[in-house]
Amino acid sequence: MSFFLDWRPRAYGAYETVLPDGTYPGPEELGRIAFEYSGARANMEKFYTTELRSIADGIRALGSEPPVPPSELELLTRGPLCVDIVLPINDANINAVLNTRQAAANAWLSWQLDPQHEHRPGAPVNSQYVFDTKARQNLYAALLDVYKAQFNDDGVILAAKDSGPLDEAYVGGGS
Repeated sequence: MSFFLDWRPRAYGAYETVLPDGTYPGPEELGRIAFEYSGARANMEKFYTTELRSIADGIRALGSEPPVPPSELELLTRGPLCVDIVLPINDANINAVLNTRQAAANAWLSWQLDPQHEHRPGAPVNSQYVFDTKARQNLYAALLDVYKAQFNDDGVILAAKDSGPLDEAYVGGGS
């Protein structure tokens, strides 16, 4: 059985550049952009807690990597706690997947319902919109091949639904 779970970040933190020791390239390698990536990671680390890391590591230890490695674009859109594994089908693994999904949903809903994580008016929302629009384009491209391989022509529709709308609909007002 295949199991995929990801909490995709809402800001680009260059997670794919993680070094073997768990650190990331700094300004000496990347220049000033390293500070932007570091800031995005610092913000998301409030969500990617030790408990969440433990949940991801626990289920990851039960499986093996899928036979087809992810594309480069897919790797760029994944979060640092992404779980992409193949498990033998048995009652213990099915229960582990169900418990992991439940824990993942609880973590996300708790985060979203906590008032300290609400969007503030102004620039943060505007810059988030800019990021989300580009992220959805990349997610669609990454998901398209995955879903077409699993669901044939229906994969095109599923990729569009899963990645979300590419832009807000025109709402009038002469814009």
